[in-house]
Amino acid sequence: MNEKRKLMRLLLNAKELYDRYLLNKDFLYIYIDSITQKTKYIEIKCRNRNFLHLTGVKTTIKAKEFYKNLTKRRVSLKDIDYRQDGTTRLKLDVFNRIPLLFTSAVQICLQDDLLINQSVKNRKDIILGLKQQQNFDFFVPASLLKEEPQKIGKNFSRVIGILEKDEKDREYRIKYKAKDVDILKIVDELN
Repeated sequence: MNEKRKLMRLLLNAKELYDRYLLNKDFLYIYIDSITQKTKYIEIKCRNRNFLHLTGVKTTIKAKEFYKNLTKRRVSLKDIDYRQDGTTRLKLDVFNRIPLLFTSAVQICLQDDLLINQSVKNRKDIILGLKQQQNFDFFVPASLLKEEPQKIGKNFSRVIGILEKDEKDREYRIKYKAKDVDILKIVDELN
């Protein structure tokens, strides 16, 4: 039971971070495609239903309901557990590093789905897996990994700018820009 109490604490801490940095926010990642050398962008939308997938917690509660119940502190210890494959511990171990993926130099890899990782090669670090929403042109957070980027993807592209806005806002704000880039000029060119 002590392990489950610890898991609950970790979940509540992770939720606090998710709420502060990601909940109901949209992000625009502007990058230079490593193959075509063209400037491209993707949009990511973070909602409450995406939180559970990032934690790897074993539960029978649906994602949106889990988030709502965790907010009200109505998730019972019997409703949560660690996955046998160890992914829950790995994901929660790096969860506190998630803000770095939205505010600092990162790389992006378009492979089956999409991966974002810190710009550190040959070192296990945090990787955010994204899935494109069916019938839409945006992505949502789908997984959190701790792995060497080159083991799960190749052709990583340099992100030159990250813009953020609240879900209901129209205008994006700059969260990160590469030092050698005029991000406002690039944003104007993309429009």
